[in-house]
Amino acid sequence: MFGFSFWEVFLVLVVALLVIGPERLPGVARKAGEWTYKVRKFVANAKAEMDSEFNMQDMKQLLNSQESEISKLRAMVEETRDDLSDTENSVRGALSDAEQTMRDSAAGEKARHGGTKPSPEADDHTPGDATDDPGNERDAFEDELSRLETETGERFQRPFAAPDPPAEASPESATPKESTTKGQDEPTERGRDN
Repeated sequence: MFGFSFWEVFLVLVVALLVIGPERLPGVARKAGEWTYKVRKFVANAKAEMDSEFNMQDMKQLLNSQESEISKLRAMVEETRDDLSDTENSVRGALSDAEQTMRDSAAGEKARHGGTKPSPEADDHTPGDATDDPGNERDAFEDELSRLETETGERFQRPFAAPDPPAEASPESATPKESTTKGQDEPTERGRDN
């Protein structure tokens, strides 16, 4: 203890017994024990504070490293956002170029088959033009289908037209039959239940 040998401690105790005396020695020993306890407690608290301070330094270093990682991630997100906006702009430009090319080629096809020259005004129609009329669109669609039918020699089904009746079918079989009995749950129209 404290680098003292057994004989040195024994010598200090004998001198203390002679100097202090046997009557006051227990009180002094008690006071020395209290002071030793206080010193040890103080050393333990100081050691704990030092450890916590070192831990705080470690925590601060950890927080600083995390903040630097977060700033790197934010920079990456911003860079990715910029790249996406650039890609979006290029895709929009490509789409508008493709749309313009399609309009030009459609106008050229129309001019080639219709015998009229394409005009730049044909691409830019204003609201209220004849091109906004659904009937004109349907007529243009019908014209295109007719042209394709003549080129290929096949007949195409119109998407919204009524189906053609079969050649062998009689007019009576084309009309739906109504149920005459009251308890039956037969459909009166094709594909629809009552």
